Amino acid sequence: MGGTKIFVLQMKDIIRVGLFALLGIGLLILLLFILLPRGRGEAPREDHPRPTTQARYIPGVYAATIILNEEPVQVRVTVSENEILSIYMTDLAEVSQIFFPLFEPRMREMAEEILRYQSAHIDLESDHPVTTSILQQAVIAALQMAYTDDPDYAYAP
Repeated sequence: MGGTKIFVLQMKDIIRVGLFALLGIGLLILLLFILLPRGRGEAPREDHPRPTTQARYIPGVYAATIILNEEPVQVRVTVSENEILSIYMTDLAEVSQIFFPLFEPRMREMAEEILRYQSAHIDLESDHPVTTSILQQAVIAALQMAYTDDPDYAYAP
């Protein structure tokens, strides 16, 4: 006759299997959370940008001033009619570079991101939030001067 078999399960075996199953599911969720890309640092994008007949910017070079160590430093933004072309700092004295060593490298990093997404309103994560905020506000101030009066492109800081 060999059809019926009886299995005896102890409670500790059931608990052990349940804990391993929960641990496995937790690790899987953690792995997915770490590996799936998130949208941090990216500006919102439109899949189909609407065509425009009017310019977004008035072409030129616009500057905003930051005071570092009692000396003015300019953040300059160059724009064409519909694009941010370059962002850079000028008049950064050697003394300011010594006392504020993070401004120049952070400006280069920010410029790359802003040029990539064509917006100063991006989440710029940084280990130096004060430096980042000062530079970002200067870029926004310069871009506000460059915007046209077109209400479809109103620049809201």
